[in-house]
Amino acid sequence: MNLMTMSFKGFTWRVNPTSLNVECARNLKETALPFAGSWAADLGPKKRRVSGEGYFTGADAMKQWRRLEEVFAQGGPGSLLLPGMEPFFAVMDSLKLLGEEGSGLVKYGFGFTECRAGEGGPGREALRAAAGESLWDYAGRFGWNMEELRRANLHIRDIACLEAGEEVYAP
Repeated sequence: MNLMTMSFKGFTWRVNPTSLNVECARNLKETALPFAGSWAADLGPKKRRVSGEGYFTGADAMKQWRRLEEVFAQGGPGSLLLPGMEPFFAVMDSLKLLGEEGSGLVKYGFGFTECRAGEGGPGREALRAAAGESLWDYAGRFGWNMEELRRANLHIRDIACLEAGEEVYAP
C-alpha cells in the first residue's frame, strides 16, 4: 500500500513518523439517579487528538526540526493531512525534541488537536452555501482575495461546486 506523507501548514514530512496515534472519543454526561443507578447521555464526539514520534534523518536533520519548530511557533489552525485519512483542521499543541541519537538523526514528538472549520479565528461566522455556488462567487460578492478565502476554507473539497449548507468562512 502506498500512503501519502504527513503534512501540516506547508510542512511535509519526508518520512512519516514511526508512531502515529489518532484518538477518537465521545462526550458522555453521567447523571446519578436516586435508587436506580445512573443514566449516561451521549453529547457527541470530542475533538480528535493526534500524537506521535519520529526521526528526522540526514545531514539536515536539525534543519528539518527547526523548520517544524517554526511552523509550531506560528500557532493557529491549519490543514492536517495524515496517511490514509481525509485532511482536517487542527492546531499543533505540542512539539518535543526528544534528543539527537546519532549523527544526522533527531528524534521528536508532537501533538495535534482537531478544531472545526472557522475555529481559532476572531469571531467569524459561517455563511451557508447554496447548492452549486463556488468560492469564486463569494470572493466576487464580498471582494475577498481568493487565495485568502481558500486558506480560510481548507475543509471545502470542491471550491468550484459547493454543497447545499456547506459552511464558508470569511478570510
